[in-house]
Amino acid sequence: MMLLAVVVAAQGQGRGRPWKRGLLHVEDFGVTAATGQDNSHLDYGIVYTPAGVTEGTHTYLFCRTSAVMYPTASWMAEGHTDDAELTYNQTLFDLVEVYRRQMQQEAMMLSKKAEYERLLSITMDHLEREMQTLRVATEAGRDSLAVERIRVKNLEWLNDNPCGRPLFEPNRYWWNVSLEYGVAIPTGDMARHYTAAIGTQSLTASIGWGRHGLFYRLMTGDVRTSDTLEYWATPNVYRTDLSFGYGFTVLDRPSFNLTPYVGYGVTDLDWWVGENYTFGVTGCYHFHHWHRVSNAAKGKAKCFSTSALANIFLTYTNFGENSDRNGLTIGLQLGFNFRSRSERVVW
Repeated sequence: MMLLAVVVAAQGQGRGRPWKRGLLHVEDFGVTAATGQDNSHLDYGIVYTPAGVTEGTHTYLFCRTSAVMYPTASWMAEGHTDDAELTYNQTLFDLVEVYRRQMQQEAMMLSKKAEYERLLSITMDHLEREMQTLRVATEAGRDSLAVERIRVKNLEWLNDNPCGRPLFEPNRYWWNVSLEYGVAIPTGDMARHYTAAIGTQSLTASIGWGRHGLFYRLMTGDVRTSDTLEYWATPNVYRTDLSFGYGFTVLDRPSFNLTPYVGYGVTDLDWWVGENYTFGVTGCYHFHHWHRVSNAAKGKAKCFSTSALANIFLTYTNFGENSDRNGLTIGLQLGFNFRSRSERVVW
């Protein structure tokens, strides 16, 4: 039964004409009926998508509702396809949207998909009773003054309760994990002893608040040394860079962000260990966002992002005042980034 309810809701949304499309027109009524007891009939409903919807690069994971009318089951009688009859039907349709928004607010607070159908049933029962009251109060649309009074009341309520697609504003904490692959090229005295590290691998983990972040970074890679030792001439050396630092996001867009950072740590080149000072900038292009409403009553949500990143950095390594191995390392790495941050949901 649950699966059937979801299928019916999805099919209804596919063939229905949504309220957000704008004012009704005569062409929206698929059937012109002969004159009878009623001048027109509006077939309507509220449909929902339990799995959320995708718009552009954003996926919203919550119960998404929509007020629709069904053109193939709605009709206007011959001789009554005028503005007054359209206004009456628009007033009915506006009332459907009022109840849809009320349902949307309640649906945001539900944690189980099984509760959506029950909420829809309760909402439609209340809507049907309100519709019957409206038809009686307006004499099925014949009392134009009553129609106008109710129409204005509905529009005022809709203007005061926009309840459109939610906006997600970043706040509070976030965490970030990235995997990178690239090259680290030594310069200066360091280049006289070591070759470039091709195929470096990095793991970066960070936490932060707003645009500020603290990170931990581990980079490893194989290099070769030109030093002549007793048993071999050009042995392989394993390079390890470990650093801690701070970054500030100077550019934060829905599809891209740019974060300069500074770090301090140690560099290990076999038996040589020295301090390193790193300056870099990371740019992330976001493939996709998943927004999950975690606590609608308190306006809380979480955003999960997957991104491609490019990282350019300069690292100065100091093995000591008397060492002839000190120098800069220039690096470029590409990789993938995974991020989660706390957000505030605004309707």
